Amino acid sequence: AGRGGSRRVAAGRGGVMQPALHEEAPGRGDAVPSDPVAGRSRWLRRLAPWVASAVVIALLLWRYSPRAIAAELARGSVVGQLPWIAAIAVGALVMMAGADWLVFSAALAAGRRLRALDVARGRAATSAVLSVHYGLTAGGYALWLARRTGVGAAAAVGAATYQMLSDLAAVCLFALPAALVGARLLPGRVGASAALLAGAGVAGISLLLLLGPRVAPRRWRGGRVLAAWVRVPPPVWAASLLLRAGTLALNIAGTWGAARAFGLTIPFEALAAGLPIAYLVGALPVNVLGLGAVQAAWLALFAAHAPGAQILAFQFSFQLLSALALLVRGLPFLPGVLRDLEDGAPEESRAPSPAAPGA
Repeated sequence: AGRGGSRRVAAGRGGVMQPALHEEAPGRGDAVPSDPVAGRSRWLRRLAPWVASAVVIALLLWRYSPRAIAAELARGSVVGQLPWIAAIAVGALVMMAGADWLVFSAALAAGRRLRALDVARGRAATSAVLSVHYGLTAGGYALWLARRTGVGAAAAVGAATYQMLSDLAAVCLFALPAALVGARLLPGRVGASAALLAGAGVAGISLLLLLGPRVAPRRWRGGRVLAAWVRVPPPVWAASLLLRAGTLALNIAGTWGAARAFGLTIPFEALAAGLPIAYLVGALPVNVLGLGAVQAAWLALFAAHAPGAQILAFQFSFQLLSALALLVRGLPFLPGVLRDLEDGAPEESRAPSPAAPGA
């Protein structure tokens, strides 16, 4: 190493050379450990969702006997849920991939051409971790977009952010009429509050996506993130939004069918009004495999329609089977998506530079 020191590297996955866990100080051979405070903070962030889920599950099991839940699980039909869960997994992939393709084809038009099938396999592979952490899925999706299209990180993040906000707008769009119709079947003023928030949400997000890039400060409008938003014309945004709302309707219909197959009879209107709330709870970064907060939301929303132990038995089995379905759906596409990530990586990061002759 020269006077400026050297940065040590170690082989990572796929032969990619990555920085080692320590560096040599300039002009010295002694290793300097990585920052312990940053390391602890990183581990705390990773463990927080697990701890939150464990605490909520412990409280639920303290309130409802595990023996009663097991009895309801044995009484209900777990196998009967499988056709409904499979229909959700396949139908949702087709509809959401179509919605994403509409947005990405416009927002990332400057990059390599994306086919609808490309988007389907990218979404399937990255959403294999959806039940673990929604934000992790979105981050992987954006990275794949950047590498697959070659548009760069900023434009890909802009397109992925547009997609995530469109997902939220679709939830609000569906929740508004559903909450108005099914408000009487939800506890207290939950239905009226949900309708009010859904109306404000769909209006606010729509204005943000359609007008935000055009009224933002000039220095923001020049960035690649908002430039991706500007390229999406209103008709494309509207078609994408309707496809996403249709996907939500498919999810709720499939959940209702799976619940009835299990033996849980909650009125469809109640599920249509309450499940968008549960979906938003499930998207929070305090869930692991959708366990904990989602079950608590189901109990709060639907306890008037079925015994708590039966709701928990269905929800635990449905959530775990749905996570398994996402994994089965995404794993066949994972090798191809990983190849996209490797092929799109900067040349200098794929392999170590060969040593100079005589070095």
